[in-house]
Amino acid sequence: MNSAPKKEEMSPTDLWVALTALPRPSREIPVPRNKEGTEEPIGTIRVWPLTQEEQMAANAEADSFTKKLLKDPQKKEEANLGYHHTFTNEMAVQVLFRACRDVDNIKRAAFPSPQLMRATFTTDEIGVMFNTYATVQSELGPIRAHMTTEETEGFILRLRDGGSAFPFDSISWEQQRSLVLGMACRLVDCWTAISSAGLPLAVSTFVLERLHQIILEESPKEDHTPELAEPDTTE
Repeated sequence: MNSAPKKEEMSPTDLWVALTALPRPSREIPVPRNKEGTEEPIGTIRVWPLTQEEQMAANAEADSFTKKLLKDPQKKEEANLGYHHTFTNEMAVQVLFRACRDVDNIKRAAFPSPQLMRATFTTDEIGVMFNTYATVQSELGPIRAHMTTEETEGFILRLRDGGSAFPFDSISWEQQRSLVLGMACRLVDCWTAISSAGLPLAVSTFVLERLHQIILEESPKEDHTPELAEPDTTE
């Protein structure tokens, strides 16, 4: 009997070299400002997801800027709305300054500085670019926010074959909820079809009774309601 070929394991050093050799994914997007009198964007930039270090730096810079601007320290016992809104707006600027890159040189920032971004772009333009950044991060990152029908079915098979919940870590919370709801609907539809065909089901009496109700509710009045199978008590 032929055994499957053993996969060659990489040492941590080899793994790190392979990891760092991969280019960071990015996507070209239009700048949300059109040339005067036209519907043509004034230019394009590339956007890439931030590293953990870059995100932390953006957090720190936004906090520092907000405290310096307001000159009023955030107090734990008070809801400082001025701090909250200013920090949120500055956070968008700091993230975009690091995420937006020159189209011709990905290593170069697309904009000169956060200060000039604040002075040049409107609030709506910053909002549009930040929403686009969030979309790019979602689509290029490891956490899946959307899946096609084929991808969903393949994911279900991965869960079954792997016998572990680890694959859930790679999809968003909203996608997890959608997946579980879809799996529940498919399972009930499958149970209903099997029971309608008179085949045995390894389920509780409660489930069989509920399936009977579902069939009665979904069957036309003139149709003959199929006889449900008895619970499968065989080991």
